[in-house]
Amino acid sequence: MKKALGMFFEVLFIILVGIWIAIIITEYTRYLHDEPMLIVLKEETLNYDDGHVYVYYGLGYKEVIYNRTSFYGKEFGHIFISVRDSITENS
Repeated sequence: MKKALGMFFEVLFIILVGIWIAIIITEYTRYLHDEPMLIVLKEETLNYDDGHVYVYYGLGYKEVIYNRTSFYGKEFGHIFISVRDSITENS
């Protein structure tokens, strides 16, 4: 009984990790095609003198869209990437 329960949780863990990886791949593909994220847990708008930066948080990843006169662009990465304050930062 104990062995079967342990096997059940191992299989469940593998399935959940597989689903999570599939979600990240789907979100990254949407990012490459300039489509909005499907799963957004939190949205944040950072206001600067020369524009805005939009940050969208997902399940362990985030998308950052820069809409500023000093620079324009977007990034997709892990949840810990920092938002750039200037164009040369984080390059």
